[in-house]
Amino acid sequence: MDIFTSNNPRSGSLPIVLLLIAVLFLSVLTGILAAFGNIILLIVLLALFGLFFVLAAPVAWTIWIIFWATFLITGPAAYFLRFTQLQWLIVLVSAALFLPVLVSLFNSKINILSNQITSHILLPGIFLFLVVFSTVINDPQFADFVNASRHYFFMWPIMLVFMFGLVNQEMQVQLWKALMMVAVLQLPMALYQYFFVAQKSMGLSPWDAVIGTFHGDMAGGGDSAAMGIMLLIAMLVAIALWRANKLHVAWMVLVVVAGLGTLALAEVKATVMLLPVVIGLYYRKELLKRPIESIVVMTCALLLVGSIFMVYEKLHYSDSPIFTINPNLPTSTYDRVINALSPETESKERGTMGRVTQLVNWWNINVKSGDLQHSMFGYGMGATHASKIGVGELANRYSYVINKTSTIVLLWETGILGHLAFLLVLLSGSRISGRVAKNETIPEIHRIFLRVGAIGLFLLAMTLLYKNFHFYSTPIQFIMMFMLGQAAYWSRFVRSGLKRERL
Repeated sequence: MDIFTSNNPRSGSLPIVLLLIAVLFLSVLTGILAAFGNIILLIVLLALFGLFFVLAAPVAWTIWIIFWATFLITGPAAYFLRFTQLQWLIVLVSAALFLPVLVSLFNSKINILSNQITSHILLPGIFLFLVVFSTVINDPQFADFVNASRHYFFMWPIMLVFMFGLVNQEMQVQLWKALMMVAVLQLPMALYQYFFVAQKSMGLSPWDAVIGTFHGDMAGGGDSAAMGIMLLIAMLVAIALWRANKLHVAWMVLVVVAGLGTLALAEVKATVMLLPVVIGLYYRKELLKRPIESIVVMTCALLLVGSIFMVYEKLHYSDSPIFTINPNLPTSTYDRVINALSPETESKERGTMGRVTQLVNWWNINVKSGDLQHSMFGYGMGATHASKIGVGELANRYSYVINKTSTIVLLWETGILGHLAFLLVLLSGSRISGRVAKNETIPEIHRIFLRVGAIGLFLLAMTLLYKNFHFYSTPIQFIMMFMLGQAAYWSRFVRSGLKRERL
């Protein structure tokens, strides 16, 4: 079997017969549970259906289902219907992909201890080991494990699917193009959310309701920051393909305009500020060779950021209520940026604490007090998370939202070592993706995607201090695993080519 073009293996008629019998049995049982209205058990059975589908169907089908459900179905289902449990079904199907990966490895007789394999799974393995170890030494509760399992474990098989080539190279191209389509579709959803939801909201920050097709609800907002990061990556893909004559200018303009329009409606300041950073990182070599053009491009990028901030002033802040009780509340874009960076930021009324304030608070409670165990290993997975299933130890201890950023989540739950391991996963993936992109034996379009992946993974590393979407946003997790898997796949492709040349 060719590991770089292989599909999900199937053999024999007996497994198919057994599968059909099992599906028939589950169908009857599902009908009974649906009649009695037991939603939890019904979701469990639907997950089992997903498992059987993953085992029977080609892996490519499963990846496409996960992709479209993640980006276009689970978010609106939660936003309009408050059906948040659908996310669990998606991540469980993703976890089930581990079985086809194992079957493929067994059939292809790949040595999983070879340098080609261990170099790509070593850091993720260390990170996941630290997550488990941190949990075990802290007297874990079952509810904590259930709460955090989908955040830490269930999406990694997607990386393995791409890494071991269970889908062909063309599907990688199709997924990147589909991501641009998703970016375009955010604009009509954002327009609806701005004019028909946010405009009628009486909250302090009604713009939080603008989240596109990402997860959240009308009243409390949601993953607008995650949507913004996805838009940055999608716009970069469009610009990079257009510059390489791989995408028509009209399509590039459509993606960029839709992305910028959505960013303007959604009010994601940090994402907007990262616009020139992303473009500058991708074209840094070209910009260094052309200093005059560099100045012009960066000036235009900064003017674009300033223009979007002016749109924020007009669309969002001009109608915001003025609070005479607390004059320190931000009233402009500049005030809001400074407020987010200030270590004194805290709002007891809204149950929030600023990012920098939370970081200082973690340092004082753990490192400064000399608590070595919790400083190095944290309190275990799920300690900062609260849901209908249960409330973590730290989420129960503090009155404010403690899991505001991925850095804070990692430091509290896995300690300094866990945070460092996850950071190295992203930075190592970025370095590998950028290095492999220079190899001319790889088709040009894939080298473009590898360069985009290098910037995308570095962007995720940069934003650990910004938001918690690295663990709580399924779309961002999909993109992250896709970029990591893509880098590992092509790295193995190059190494295999060099090995054949030596033979």
